[in-house]
Amino acid sequence: MVKRVALERRFSSADMVSEHCEPAMTLEKSLEGGNIAICVKDSSKKVLTQNEYCRTACGDRVGKICDVGCMELYANDSDQQWKDWGSHIYKNSKVHGNFYDVTLLRTAQRIITFLQPLKEKYEMALAYYKEKELTRREIEIIFLTIQGVSNSDICQRLSITKATLRTHLNNVYTKLRKLGDMLEFIPANRSIGSIVPSGGQS
Repeated sequence: MVKRVALERRFSSADMVSEHCEPAMTLEKSLEGGNIAICVKDSSKKVLTQNEYCRTACGDRVGKICDVGCMELYANDSDQQWKDWGSHIYKNSKVHGNFYDVTLLRTAQRIITFLQPLKEKYEMALAYYKEKELTRREIEIIFLTIQGVSNSDICQRLSITKATLRTHLNNVYTKLRKLGDMLEFIPANRSIGSIVPSGGQS
């Protein structure tokens, strides 16, 4: 009887392990569930492998040296602490005409990049603000803010003064407050003070 119970327990445990180790539960499959593009390069930046989403975003580059897209972000990154090592995140980055959150992992032998598409996230954020009785210009400004554009760059793109931008942002904040809502989907590095400035440059 004791042997039988022990045997049943052993097979029960094996079944549990099997359930959690199915081939579908690989890293690539898990990431593809979020439409995440994956690319692996060697240290010379030659593409070794791409998943389907990466081929759609960047084109078929297997066997080719890649110096564009995520590699341009990496090349222009002045905050790299270690040469040829570490993780790097580039939020709201435009790559081949579309916006992504880009994560790059670097070792001496490999460069691995993950591109998370932001199209659906941007559409969700835009829909949220369109329901808040904002003007066309206010929506335009808040959308640029969501994309991580600084106040100075917003002024330059829209050919408006900092005072005008300040007025628009204060209007957005006031309207949301009256509705009992909050600023949402704003990049974490943009504080309320930088979004609704009392003066100066952010």
